[in-house]
Amino acid sequence: MNVITVAQIKRRGFAALDAALAHGPVHLMKRNRPIAVLLSTADYEDLLLKAKRNQAPASHGLSQLLAQDADVGGLDEEGLKARLAGLNGDWGDR
Repeated sequence: MNVITVAQIKRRGFAALDAALAHGPVHLMKRNRPIAVLLSTADYEDLLLKAKRNQAPASHGLSQLLAQDADVGGLDEEGLKARLAGLNGDWGDR
């Protein structure tokens, strides 16, 4: 783990941070406790891209599923009941 203290930053300034960043993300410590993590711009952008890729797609709600059926001709009362029964599956057994 790449660690630098606030005291080192006070003594050496940004040169201390630049030197530490050359070895990857830097954990900033104050009074022997971690207070922050410093990332290079490239590491930060990579982190944002990974987070964006890992976001789960929005789940379909019941209204969206029924709207899909409406788009292909709609449902009458019996069709709606059958569709709801299929969506609910075995929920009553739980």
